[in-house]
Amino acid sequence: MNDPKRRRKIPTLAVAGLFLLGPAAAIAGSVVVTIIGGDTARADITLSDANGTYTAEFELEFETENLKNLTVECIGITADTLDATEIADIESRLPHPGQQVIDPAFPLRVTVDPPVACGLQFQDHYEVTLETDDLVYAPFSPYRLVKAQPGKPFQYVTGSVTSGSVRARGRAGGFSEFVIIKDQSPQYAIDCESEYTNLGVQLAIATMSPAVRRTLETDLAISHAAYEVGDYASAITLLENFNAHCAEFGGDALPNIWRSARDLEDTEGELIGGTSSLDFMMGRLNGSP
Repeated sequence: MNDPKRRRKIPTLAVAGLFLLGPAAAIAGSVVVTIIGGDTARADITLSDANGTYTAEFELEFETENLKNLTVECIGITADTLDATEIADIESRLPHPGQQVIDPAFPLRVTVDPPVACGLQFQDHYEVTLETDDLVYAPFSPYRLVKAQPGKPFQYVTGSVTSGSVRARGRAGGFSEFVIIKDQSPQYAIDCESEYTNLGVQLAIATMSPAVRRTLETDLAISHAAYEVGDYASAITLLENFNAHCAEFGGDALPNIWRSARDLEDTEGELIGGTSSLDFMMGRLNGSP
Protein backbone atom coordinates (compact mmCIF):
# COMPACT_ATOMS: atom_id res chain seq x y z
CA MET A 1 0.00 0.00 0.00
CA ASN A 2 3.05 2.29 0.06
CA ASP A 3 3.45 2.24 -3.71
CA PRO A 4 3.47 5.92 -4.80
CA LYS A 5 1.95 4.91 -8.15
CA ARG A 6 -1.12 3.55 -6.39
CA ARG A 7 -1.47 6.66 -4.23
CA ARG A 8 -1.62 8.86 -7.32
CA LYS A 9 -4.21 6.77 -9.13
CA ILE A 10 -7.62 8.33 -9.48
CA PRO A 11 -10.45 6.24 -8.04
CA THR A 12 -12.93 4.65 -10.39
CA LEU A 13 -16.43 6.12 -10.19
CA ALA A 14 -19.42 3.91 -10.97
CA VAL A 15 -22.23 5.53 -12.90
CA ALA A 16 -25.69 4.63 -14.13
CA GLY A 17 -26.96 7.28 -16.52
CA LEU A 18 -25.64 10.67 -15.38
CA PHE A 19 -22.98 10.99 -12.70
CA LEU A 20 -22.40 14.32 -10.93
CA LEU A 21 -18.86 14.97 -9.77
CA GLY A 22 -18.09 16.60 -6.46
CA PRO A 23 -15.84 19.65 -5.98
CA ALA A 24 -13.08 19.61 -8.56
CA ALA A 25 -10.45 20.46 -5.97
CA ALA A 26 -11.10 17.22 -4.12
CA ILE A 27 -9.55 15.08 -6.87
CA ALA A 28 -7.30 15.96 -9.79
CA GLY A 29 -9.76 14.62 -12.32
CA SER A 30 -11.87 11.50 -12.63
CA VAL A 31 -12.19 8.05 -14.14
CA VAL A 32 -15.88 7.38 -14.79
CA VAL A 33 -16.65 3.80 -15.83
CA THR A 34 -19.90 2.56 -17.37
CA ILE A 35 -21.01 -0.83 -18.66
CA ILE A 36 -22.68 -0.49 -22.06
CA GLY A 37 -24.97 -3.11 -23.58
CA GLY A 38 -23.77 -5.77 -21.16
CA ASP A 39 -20.57 -6.49 -23.12
CA THR A 40 -18.55 -3.25 -23.11
CA ALA A 41 -16.72 -1.40 -20.34
CA ARG A 42 -16.00 2.26 -21.04
CA ALA A 43 -13.91 4.67 -18.98
CA ASP A 44 -14.15 8.42 -19.54
CA ILE A 45 -10.92 9.84 -18.18
CA THR A 46 -9.98 13.39 -17.19
CA LEU A 47 -6.74 13.77 -15.22
CA SER A 48 -4.56 16.74 -14.35
CA ASP A 49 -1.00 17.25 -13.21
CA ALA A 50 1.29 20.26 -12.92
CA ASN A 51 1.70 20.35 -16.69
CA GLY A 52 -1.91 20.25 -17.79
CA THR A 53 -5.14 18.29 -18.11
CA TYR A 54 -5.48 15.13 -20.18
CA THR A 55 -8.63 13.47 -21.47
CA ALA A 56 -9.25 10.04 -22.97
CA GLU A 57 -11.85 7.39 -23.65
CA PHE A 58 -10.84 3.80 -22.91
CA GLU A 59 -13.05 0.93 -23.99
CA LEU A 60 -13.01 -2.87 -23.69
CA GLU A 61 -15.51 -4.85 -25.76
CA PHE A 62 -16.03 -8.55 -25.04
CA GLU A 63 -17.74 -11.43 -26.78
CA THR A 64 -21.08 -12.14 -25.14
CA GLU A 65 -20.67 -15.91 -25.00
CA ASN A 66 -19.44 -17.06 -21.57
CA LEU A 67 -19.13 -13.46 -20.39
CA LYS A 68 -19.82 -13.27 -16.65
CA ASN A 69 -19.81 -10.55 -13.98
CA LEU A 70 -18.83 -7.64 -16.20
CA THR A 71 -19.51 -4.83 -13.72
CA VAL A 72 -17.81 -1.54 -12.88
CA GLU A 73 -16.39 -3.08 -9.71
CA CYS A 74 -15.22 -6.30 -11.37
CA ILE A 75 -13.48 -4.78 -14.40
CA GLY A 76 -11.06 -2.84 -12.16
CA ILE A 77 -10.12 0.08 -14.42
CA THR A 78 -7.90 2.84 -12.98
CA ALA A 79 -5.76 5.55 -14.58
CA ASP A 80 -2.93 7.85 -13.57
CA THR A 81 -0.61 10.48 -14.99
CA LEU A 82 3.05 9.56 -15.26
CA ASP A 83 5.90 11.41 -13.59
CA ALA A 84 9.44 11.54 -14.98
CA THR A 85 10.58 8.42 -13.12
CA GLU A 86 7.61 6.38 -14.31
CA ILE A 87 8.06 7.58 -17.89
CA ALA A 88 11.71 6.54 -17.81
CA ASP A 89 10.73 3.12 -16.46
CA ILE A 90 8.11 2.58 -19.16
CA GLU A 91 10.40 3.76 -21.97
CA SER A 92 13.10 1.32 -20.78
CA ARG A 93 10.62 -1.55 -21.20
CA LEU A 94 9.49 -0.68 -24.73
CA PRO A 95 10.56 -2.87 -27.68
CA HIS A 96 12.98 -0.18 -28.94
CA PRO A 97 14.17 1.99 -26.02
CA GLY A 98 15.44 5.36 -27.17
CA GLN A 99 13.36 5.27 -30.35
CA GLN A 100 9.96 4.93 -28.68
CA VAL A 101 8.79 7.45 -26.09
CA ILE A 102 5.83 8.71 -24.10
CA ASP A 103 4.62 11.91 -25.75
CA PRO A 104 4.62 14.76 -23.16
CA ALA A 105 1.22 15.75 -24.53
CA PHE A 106 -0.28 12.48 -23.23
CA PRO A 107 1.57 11.04 -20.19
CA LEU A 108 -1.32 8.82 -19.15
CA ARG A 109 -1.51 5.15 -18.16
CA VAL A 110 -4.64 3.02 -17.94
CA THR A 111 -4.49 -0.10 -15.78
CA VAL A 112 -6.99 -2.96 -15.87
CA ASP A 113 -6.73 -5.22 -12.84
CA PRO A 114 -9.96 -7.13 -12.11
CA PRO A 115 -10.24 -8.15 -8.42
CA VAL A 116 -9.43 -11.84 -8.02
CA ALA A 117 -12.58 -12.73 -6.07
CA CYS A 118 -14.99 -10.78 -8.29
CA GLY A 119 -15.71 -13.56 -10.76
CA LEU A 120 -15.16 -11.73 -14.05
CA GLN A 121 -14.91 -14.19 -16.93
CA PHE A 122 -14.74 -13.84 -20.70
CA GLN A 123 -14.11 -16.03 -23.72
CA ASP A 124 -11.55 -15.67 -26.51
CA HIS A 125 -10.28 -12.06 -26.73
CA TYR A 126 -11.46 -8.49 -26.23
CA GLU A 127 -11.24 -5.39 -28.40
CA VAL A 128 -9.45 -2.49 -26.72
CA THR A 129 -9.61 1.16 -27.78
CA LEU A 130 -7.78 4.14 -26.30
CA GLU A 131 -8.77 7.48 -27.83
CA THR A 132 -7.62 11.01 -26.97
CA ASP A 133 -7.95 14.51 -28.39
CA ASP A 134 -4.62 15.42 -26.79
CA LEU A 135 -2.64 13.90 -29.67
CA VAL A 136 -2.85 14.97 -33.31
CA TYR A 137 -3.56 12.32 -35.91
CA ALA A 138 -1.87 12.24 -39.32
CA PRO A 139 -1.64 9.41 -41.88
CA PHE A 140 1.10 6.91 -40.95
CA SER A 141 0.73 8.12 -37.38
CA PRO A 142 3.73 7.36 -35.12
CA TYR A 143 1.44 6.49 -32.20
CA ARG A 144 0.95 2.89 -31.08
CA LEU A 145 -0.87 1.15 -28.26
CA VAL A 146 1.17 -1.17 -26.03
CA LYS A 147 0.48 -3.18 -22.89
CA ALA A 148 2.54 -4.86 -20.17
CA GLN A 149 2.28 -6.55 -16.84
CA PRO A 150 3.80 -4.27 -14.16
CA GLY A 151 7.58 -4.37 -14.48
CA LYS A 152 7.51 -6.58 -17.59
CA PRO A 153 8.42 -5.72 -21.22
CA PHE A 154 5.73 -3.98 -23.23
CA GLN A 155 4.03 -5.70 -26.16
CA TYR A 156 2.27 -4.19 -29.16
CA VAL A 157 -1.51 -4.48 -29.23
CA THR A 158 -2.07 -2.01 -32.07
CA GLY A 159 -4.49 -3.26 -34.69
CA SER A 160 -5.13 0.19 -36.15
CA VAL A 161 -4.49 3.88 -35.55
CA THR A 162 -7.18 6.21 -36.88
CA SER A 163 -8.29 9.79 -36.49
CA GLY A 164 -10.16 10.56 -33.39
CA SER A 165 -7.88 12.74 -32.79
CA VAL A 166 -5.80 9.61 -32.13
CA ARG A 167 -7.72 6.36 -31.74
CA ALA A 168 -5.56 3.27 -31.15
CA ARG A 169 -7.26 -0.13 -31.26
CA GLY A 170 -6.13 -3.69 -30.71
CA ARG A 171 -7.01 -7.16 -29.42
CA ALA A 172 -5.72 -9.10 -26.45
CA GLY A 173 -6.45 -11.92 -24.04
CA GLY A 174 -5.13 -10.82 -20.65
CA PHE A 175 -5.08 -7.56 -18.74
CA SER A 176 -2.32 -5.15 -17.79
CA GLU A 177 -1.31 -1.51 -18.02
CA PHE A 178 -1.88 0.29 -21.33
CA VAL A 179 -0.10 3.35 -22.74
CA ILE A 180 0.12 5.10 -26.10
CA ILE A 181 3.70 5.54 -27.26
CA LYS A 182 5.26 7.62 -30.03
CA ASP A 183 7.46 5.55 -32.34
CA GLN A 184 10.01 8.01 -33.63
CA SER A 185 11.82 5.55 -35.90
CA PRO A 186 9.54 2.59 -36.70
CA GLN A 187 11.25 -0.76 -37.20
CA TYR A 188 8.33 -2.64 -38.71
CA ALA A 189 10.41 -5.34 -40.43
CA ILE A 190 12.26 -6.17 -37.21
CA ASP A 191 9.03 -6.09 -35.23
CA CYS A 192 7.26 -8.39 -37.69
CA GLU A 193 10.01 -10.99 -37.42
CA SER A 194 9.86 -10.70 -33.63
CA GLU A 195 6.08 -11.19 -33.64
CA TYR A 196 6.29 -14.26 -35.87
CA THR A 197 8.91 -15.63 -33.47
CA ASN A 198 6.80 -14.81 -30.42
CA LEU A 199 3.76 -16.51 -31.92
CA GLY A 200 5.87 -19.57 -32.68
CA VAL A 201 7.14 -19.70 -29.11
CA GLN A 202 3.59 -19.40 -27.77
CA LEU A 203 2.50 -22.31 -29.95
CA ALA A 204 5.41 -24.41 -28.73
CA ILE A 205 4.84 -23.91 -25.00
CA ALA A 206 1.09 -23.37 -24.62
CA THR A 207 -1.33 -26.11 -23.66
CA MET A 208 -3.31 -27.32 -26.71
CA SER A 209 -4.01 -30.53 -28.56
CA PRO A 210 -1.20 -31.80 -30.84
CA ALA A 211 -3.47 -31.60 -33.89
CA VAL A 212 -4.30 -27.95 -33.18
CA ARG A 213 -0.64 -27.14 -32.64
CA ARG A 214 0.33 -28.65 -36.00
CA THR A 215 -2.46 -26.81 -37.81
CA LEU A 216 -1.59 -23.44 -36.31
CA GLU A 217 2.16 -23.94 -36.85
CA THR A 218 1.45 -24.70 -40.51
CA ASP A 219 -0.77 -21.61 -40.88
CA LEU A 220 1.91 -19.44 -39.30
CA ALA A 221 4.72 -20.91 -41.42
CA ILE A 222 2.83 -20.33 -44.69
CA SER A 223 2.10 -16.71 -43.76
CA HIS A 224 5.71 -16.17 -42.70
CA ALA A 225 6.97 -17.58 -46.01
CA ALA A 226 4.92 -14.97 -47.89
CA TYR A 227 6.23 -12.25 -45.57
CA GLU A 228 9.85 -13.27 -46.16
CA VAL A 229 9.55 -12.73 -49.93
CA GLY A 230 7.94 -9.32 -49.38
CA ASP A 231 4.40 -10.36 -50.31
CA TYR A 232 2.84 -8.58 -47.36
CA ALA A 233 -0.71 -8.60 -48.71
CA SER A 234 -0.65 -12.39 -49.04
CA ALA A 235 0.99 -12.78 -45.63
CA ILE A 236 -1.86 -10.80 -44.08
CA THR A 237 -4.50 -12.81 -45.94
CA LEU A 238 -2.87 -16.12 -44.99
CA LEU A 239 -2.74 -15.04 -41.37
CA GLU A 240 -6.54 -14.95 -41.48
CA ASN A 241 -6.44 -18.76 -41.74
CA PHE A 242 -4.54 -18.81 -38.44
CA ASN A 243 -7.17 -16.59 -36.82
CA ALA A 244 -10.03 -18.65 -38.22
CA HIS A 245 -8.53 -21.85 -36.85
CA CYS A 246 -7.99 -20.22 -33.44
CA ALA A 247 -11.69 -19.37 -33.39
CA GLU A 248 -12.67 -22.82 -34.60
CA PHE A 249 -10.56 -24.74 -32.09
CA GLY A 250 -11.15 -22.46 -29.09
CA GLY A 251 -12.35 -24.58 -26.17
CA ASP A 252 -11.01 -27.90 -24.90
CA ALA A 253 -8.49 -28.17 -27.75
CA LEU A 254 -7.26 -24.57 -27.46
CA PRO A 255 -7.79 -22.83 -24.07
CA ASN A 256 -9.89 -19.70 -24.57
CA ILE A 257 -11.30 -18.66 -21.18
CA TRP A 258 -9.92 -15.92 -18.92
CA ARG A 259 -11.23 -15.39 -15.41
CA SER A 260 -10.28 -13.17 -12.54
CA ALA A 261 -8.99 -16.06 -10.43
CA ARG A 262 -6.05 -16.17 -12.90
CA ASP A 263 -6.25 -19.96 -12.92
CA LEU A 264 -6.81 -20.49 -16.65
CA GLU A 265 -4.78 -19.76 -19.79
CA ASP A 266 -6.54 -17.77 -22.49
CA THR A 267 -4.20 -18.97 -25.21
CA GLU A 268 -6.62 -18.08 -28.01
CA GLY A 269 -6.85 -14.49 -26.83
CA GLU A 270 -3.10 -13.98 -26.63
CA LEU A 271 -2.53 -15.55 -30.07
CA ILE A 272 -5.20 -13.36 -31.67
CA GLY A 273 -3.68 -10.31 -29.96
CA GLY A 274 -0.34 -11.11 -31.58
CA THR A 275 -1.79 -11.48 -35.06
CA SER A 276 -3.65 -8.18 -34.71
CA SER A 277 -0.43 -6.22 -34.19
CA LEU A 278 1.32 -8.26 -36.89
CA ASP A 279 -1.43 -7.36 -39.38
CA PHE A 280 -0.96 -3.68 -38.53
CA MET A 281 2.82 -3.76 -38.98
CA MET A 282 2.70 -5.68 -42.26
CA GLY A 283 0.06 -3.24 -43.44
CA ARG A 284 2.47 -0.37 -42.78
CA LEU A 285 5.16 -2.20 -44.76
CA ASN A 286 2.62 -2.61 -47.56
CA GLY A 287 1.86 1.13 -47.60
CA SER A 288 -1.30 1.31 -45.50
CA PRO A 289 -1.58 4.48 -43.40
